[in-house]
Amino acid sequence: MSALERWQTAITGNLASGSVAGFKKDETSFSSALAGGTKLQPGDRSAAAERLMPQATSRVSDSQGALRQTGKDLDFAVQGPGYFQIRTPAGGNAFTRNGEFHLDGTGKLVNKQGLEVQSDAGPVNVDIQLGAVTVDRTGQISQGDNVLGKLAVFDLAKSGQLKRSGDGLMVPADGSTPPRVENPEMLQGYVEESNVVPLQEMVNLISVSRAYEVSQKLITALDQTTHSAIETLGNP
Repeated sequence: MSALERWQTAITGNLASGSVAGFKKDETSFSSALAGGTKLQPGDRSAAAERLMPQATSRVSDSQGALRQTGKDLDFAVQGPGYFQIRTPAGGNAFTRNGEFHLDGTGKLVNKQGLEVQSDAGPVNVDIQLGAVTVDRTGQISQGDNVLGKLAVFDLAKSGQLKRSGDGLMVPADGSTPPRVENPEMLQGYVEESNVVPLQEMVNLISVSRAYEVSQKLITALDQTTHSAIETLGNP
């Protein structure tokens, strides 16, 4: 996939998921030097395109999105570093900034996909007969005087690059275990919106379109120059 294709794919993905709570956008960066130094063969347009374009790399942006107040008892947001821990169907752990949670039929706190939200003591089990759930600024969950645990929050930013694992969840790209955030700043009744800025992504799409036009002109000019050189050398 060319650099521009990678960039365009990242932009369209950002726009498609921009309304999903906690979504982290993909950012694309380019190398400062032109890629490759191999001599091109006449008419090799695909190779020309690869040499003329710089290399692109993508990473998940960890910047925080805006916080939106919902007033719902089971909506949570982390102010500052930290991701909620989610137990995957395979029994592993994944992480998310999307704190739109609810109770399943057994009283467990789960995310939108029905996956268990983890506390420092494992799954969060709520007895609806004991009243409303409250969460303090440190993430401690209570029902009245009954403490249910403390929401498990981990700092993925300190693990380096992030990798998407499906259903809006993240894991460290290197497979490492992220460090726990011991004193997170938790907000109840809020959710974090995505960090996608739609206007900026539309500007980026325009930039991609213009870059495609420029690269096409460069390739055409290269073909013409090569053709002229062949004609000149072939007709002494």
